[in-house]
Amino acid sequence: MTLPARGRTPRFCSGRCRAAAYRARPQIPADLTKRDRWVRHTRKRPITVEGRPASSTSSMTWTTYAEAKRSTVGDGIGFVLGDGIACLDLDNCLDAKGRPNALARSVLARLPGAYVEVSPSGRGLHVWGYAAEQPGRVRDGIEAYSVGRYVTVTGNVYQHGRLVDLSEFF
Repeated sequence: MTLPARGRTPRFCSGRCRAAAYRARPQIPADLTKRDRWVRHTRKRPITVEGRPASSTSSMTWTTYAEAKRSTVGDGIGFVLGDGIACLDLDNCLDAKGRPNALARSVLARLPGAYVEVSPSGRGLHVWGYAAEQPGRVRDGIEAYSVGRYVTVTGNVYQHGRLVDLSEFF
């Protein structure tokens, strides 16, 4: 049972309730975590778990999700697109209170049930899904990528869900 919280930290009735709430938290979809396409990043550049430059086109510089999470180099983790995984990048679509603009509302309405994260800036969204490997494109304010790029993964879930078909955006 969750008790009223002070500030942003939830309080629980017992350690058992706290553990159950932690285990129930939505996780990054398994379709991402099971693929060995993970890197770390620093200042928006992909790096290996050892801190050397990584490449969005060379699997020799990628690793497992678990290894990327364990590493402490850089600013966080990222996923290298490809192998059927794609991402929509919606920049500056959230206001200061986290409310989406009209474009973001339209995209999210077209993709019910999609896994969506808040970008590192706190002002954008990353919509994760499936699409064939093809050149990235920017159309009507929507960036769509499916190969040759990496995308930061924050774990800051905006919309809980699964990977969905993003083909219509390419």
